[in-house]
Amino acid sequence: MKKILLIATVLLNTFTYSQNKDYIFGYISPEEVKMQKYPLDTTANAVVLYEQGDTKFKVGDTRILVETVYYCKLKIFNKEGFKHATFKIPTYYNDDTSEKVKDIKAVTTNGYAKTTLSKSQIFTEKTNERWKEVKFTLPNIKEGSIVEVQYTVESPFLFNLNGWEFQSEIPKVRSVYNASIPGVYIYNRKLTGYVSLTENYTSEKRNCFRVPRYTDAYANCEEVTYAAEDIPAFIEEDYMTDPDNFRSKIKFELRETRWFDGSKKRYSKTWEDVDKEFKKDKDIGTQLKKTSFFEDKIPTEITSLPNNLEKAKQIYYFIQKHFSWNKKYRLFNDIRVKSAFEEKTGNISEINISLINSLKAAGFDTELVMLSTRANGFTTKKYPVITDFNYVIAKLNIGDNIYLLDATDKQLPFNMLPYRCLNGDGRVMDFENSSYWIDIKPSKNNRNSLTVALELKEDGIIVGKIRKYYSGYRALERRGEISSKTEDDLIAEFENGFDNLEVINYEISNKENKEKGLIEMFEIEIDFTEDTNIMLSPFFDEKFSQNPFQQKNRLYPVDFGYNRNYSVNFSIELPENYTLDSNPKNCSFSLVENGGKFQVVSRKLNDYRYTLKSNFTLNKPLYYNFEYSGLKEIFNQVIKNQKSMLIIKKKL
Repeated sequence: MKKILLIATVLLNTFTYSQNKDYIFGYISPEEVKMQKYPLDTTANAVVLYEQGDTKFKVGDTRILVETVYYCKLKIFNKEGFKHATFKIPTYYNDDTSEKVKDIKAVTTNGYAKTTLSKSQIFTEKTNERWKEVKFTLPNIKEGSIVEVQYTVESPFLFNLNGWEFQSEIPKVRSVYNASIPGVYIYNRKLTGYVSLTENYTSEKRNCFRVPRYTDAYANCEEVTYAAEDIPAFIEEDYMTDPDNFRSKIKFELRETRWFDGSKKRYSKTWEDVDKEFKKDKDIGTQLKKTSFFEDKIPTEITSLPNNLEKAKQIYYFIQKHFSWNKKYRLFNDIRVKSAFEEKTGNISEINISLINSLKAAGFDTELVMLSTRANGFTTKKYPVITDFNYVIAKLNIGDNIYLLDATDKQLPFNMLPYRCLNGDGRVMDFENSSYWIDIKPSKNNRNSLTVALELKEDGIIVGKIRKYYSGYRALERRGEISSKTEDDLIAEFENGFDNLEVINYEISNKENKEKGLIEMFEIEIDFTEDTNIMLSPFFDEKFSQNPFQQKNRLYPVDFGYNRNYSVNFSIELPENYTLDSNPKNCSFSLVENGGKFQVVSRKLNDYRYTLKSNFTLNKPLYYNFEYSGLKEIFNQVIKNQKSMLIIKKKL
């Protein structure tokens, strides 16, 4: 299904309204010239001093157009900020018409000397089959330069107003968006992000829009203003989904037109409308009716299995093994399950719809689920926005149990979705009844477990065994890491992390059995014969090297995707000629409301034995901004403790 683009075609004259300008192009204040850093963010390489957008509707020669005048004035503090003097303006086009960028003017001011952008410095590049980019870089950029840019974007596509982004990778002093929207166009609007608006008001302007030669009637206009001040830079951090989920912006989507003659047309559909369309759609609905094609494709030794759950598992693994994912998604086009099966390669939809058809052919109740991946952003639940979705999976129902399946990743066990799918709710497309939302819940058993049993010999050689156990998503990640490596590669990789350590023997268990935890066993020997003092980390290589959370505060949630557990169980036996001099201290730190815990129990049991038990648990996949300081501190505690060494001295 493709995004609908509204193009109202008329052969009429231009109609405009007066633009509300709060700036004067070319005016630079003495304070702006003298500014050497931005007081609210002294680390910023540049700052937007003022930014404004003004959107209006006008009647062109052949159609109604949306025109937005954009203005920006920014200050560049250092060489790292030079990149912000390059502007890229995306424009959409189709076979019939296109967006246009016009009236570009840009000036660089150094002190009070001005350098103007010339037309020869403006370039247009094609980025793909539907988008072009107008690109230019301001001339004579230096540390301390002030840049002013103004241009107009003229668009015939009324379905989505461009909206406005208040937040970018550099801070802004003030950002203002004005729009005058004729009453014949009714838009849904969505404000996202964590920046509070300083202005948010709407008024009505009467009799402001008319289409000459078509009607003598006038439409009233909705005059809107959104503004924000002292806007912090948007900084991406670890463990977040699509940054566009959190960047402060206003977005519009056409819901309905109410034309002068009284006619109405809805563009924002209900889920009932979507369900009906999907049943008939050749790329989704029709492809879900290919069950007869798959009836003889599944081996009889699988379809004849008496246990339903085991049968479903084997069908899943058969499809998973049969296909290779071509790394394409293709939710709404180019879905052909028959040819994909024969070629043994396909996109996300082709593979998972083939899985649905195969399960249905075996008599299972199976449904298609649409979702949006972590990199694609959140879906809108209030009303259907089909372009929010970019992925499909299978929902299998056996009795009262539900299994969510994705056959595109060969490392995935039955009833586990890839990490990219852990992004909130999915929409189950039940074509017999009606579609509904389902919570995409991750596996809860995601463990890294390290068990170490060592013995120090009298000659200074340490011998022993190390066992690493991975389950859930931790096992999935590790299987992905080792899938293309030999045992020699894995041994060398482990040995390279230590001095004087040699792996005597290595074994790996359940490498192919994806439904069981992955186990790696290392039999090791460490040579300390030349050392009077032995320094050893009980955590070996299972340590956090740095805190992933560096900001003082964080506006948006920390999204791990799934809960996590890291445990260490360490022991060492000492001979009579060695003594334990220093060891890591006991530690306990907990997050509020059972959000997580880090604990170390360090014990010297007698003169000859030492043990350490450590457990670090993050009990939730998602932590909100008010929980950030605690989360940051628990990682600080973990890193600090894991740096502590076990020190063993040789008796003289």
